[in-house]
Amino acid sequence: MYMRDICLQLLCVVASVSLLIGCRAASAPDAGFISDPQDLAPNSMMPFDDVWFKQGVDLASFNSVYIAPIDTSHLLKLNWWNTWNLAPGDEQQQAKRLAEYFSQKLAEAFGAYEKKKLPVVSAPLKDSLIVELAITEVIPTKIWLNAIGYVGLGPLSYGTTAFEGRLRDGASQTVIAEFKDCEFGQVDVVSVADFAWFKHSENTIVVWSDDIVKICFRAPNESISPMSTVTLRPW
Repeated sequence: MYMRDICLQLLCVVASVSLLIGCRAASAPDAGFISDPQDLAPNSMMPFDDVWFKQGVDLASFNSVYIAPIDTSHLLKLNWWNTWNLAPGDEQQQAKRLAEYFSQKLAEAFGAYEKKKLPVVSAPLKDSLIVELAITEVIPTKIWLNAIGYVGLGPLSYGTTAFEGRLRDGASQTVIAEFKDCEFGQVDVVSVADFAWFKHSENTIVVWSDDIVKICFRAPNESISPMSTVTLRPW
């Protein structure tokens, strides 16, 4: 009897996760950081919701990268549900902390990429790829719902993070790419991230950092998968 009950509980968990695997966050509204959002469009070969790339630009031709201070002044207005999270501090403070984390992880990703390691410079050079990003939405994990085992909301209780970004040519200062993305926290069977306000956002930022680097060095016709909606990571 005891083993049967355990098996039934596990089956319920697996079924719940299976139903939520395909649930993705909708693309966030334009926050105003990107100057020409009408030029962006979905691209099945890219990991982000909407992208635009200037024709004829070889992103792999740059020899250094400058990561501009990440903007937090374009945060979207939250509705009542998204503000009802009991997280410490306000959204601006939360976004600034995540912006610093984003800068750190992006620099690490550029320095660790196997195909080509780009040095991160403190000021843009003529051979630099300039990366300009803005965090546009930070909705913390609703740990109080996860703590009482309320799984019915699925990703809606895991928080949402959104960003907009652009790339510039260091020599001409011309914008050569723009993109934006919005993601729920990843669905998991059990994870400590469910009980931390911003751990899901941090995990999303790590994936974004890796994806931005992959975009810069992707081969022609190479497809980069979007962030998985599920994870087996326990943290």
